[in-house]
Amino acid sequence: MKVFFSGLAVAILYLWQLPQNLLGLLLVAILRPEDVYEIDSSLLCYASRMRGGISLGRYIIVRSDLKDYKGNTEKHELGHSRQSFYLGPLYLIVIGLPSLIWAWWWNERRGMSYYSFYTERWADKLGEVER
Repeated sequence: MKVFFSGLAVAILYLWQLPQNLLGLLLVAILRPEDVYEIDSSLLCYASRMRGGISLGRYIIVRSDLKDYKGNTEKHELGHSRQSFYLGPLYLIVIGLPSLIWAWWWNERRGMSYYSFYTERWADKLGEVER
């Protein structure tokens, strides 16, 4: 009976985050990660064709040469994964799109930390990243 409820909880959580889970699954299929680990019910995927890092539902995809299991990059992306857990279907609008736009717009010459933006600051806090 315990296994049934555990499986049911996983299914409900997957549906709660369905839009980003589908995008994450598609990205994993496209990028074909070399290494995959399960961490906090998320899949941490290392892909050489990834430019940086992204979290879409239970799928965390990080560039292979950033591989430092439980390092700052992974912790930060795990923070985004937790945002997805909290926000469910609102994640892509509240966090995903603004974060993507910020990553595209930001550069070091602008004189501010990449992690000062609200989406990134919150992800660091949830992932327990110390900068």
